[in-house]
Amino acid sequence: MSMKKYLSTVVLTLLLLHIWQPVQAQDDISVELGGTEAKSVAKARSIGYTNTVSPIALGVGTVAITDNNTFETVGAGLAVYGLIIGPSTANFHVEDYKRGALGAVVRGVGAFLMADATREIFGDDFADALTIDDRKVSLTDTKILIGEVLILGSMVYNIVSAKASVREYNRRSRFSLKIDSEQINFKNKTAPMLTAQIRL
Repeated sequence: MSMKKYLSTVVLTLLLLHIWQPVQAQDDISVELGGTEAKSVAKARSIGYTNTVSPIALGVGTVAITDNNTFETVGAGLAVYGLIIGPSTANFHVEDYKRGALGAVVRGVGAFLMADATREIFGDDFADALTIDDRKVSLTDTKILIGEVLILGSMVYNIVSAKASVREYNRRSRFSLKIDSEQINFKNKTAPMLTAQIRL
């Protein structure tokens, strides 16, 4: 597979995640389960998506358009952050560190397996900025394919599992107490009243 085809596949996958994200967000209409502390699936997925796509695009773009070694290193680091940590922020947003860390570790293993394909996928400047990948490999090598599956599979896992993470968070923070002041009319007289609402 050529570099151009591989980058097209990566871009198509990111676009599919972008299209799929608002569709999945439709199951999360009400977020009032836990009062002001409740979280929404749409926001969690949006955070995960943004922290994935933005750093990758900015990082790869920076490496492609600059000749400064420092900028290239920072850009490559941003792209690696987006690839490995980015999708997990959907879970981290709702304090689900277990699912978030699991996805990040799996992507870390996938990235390690694919390290020798950095030059073939992202180009010489990117590989030089990270000071890795000094040998030529085929993108169809078994190790590279396993790395691809681990990375893409765990990205989808973190975005999909955000729904379960949000539900668990909202269930934990479901207790709320609300006190309001109101006025009631009783036999043509107005009287102040306090109302309390407790959710368990």
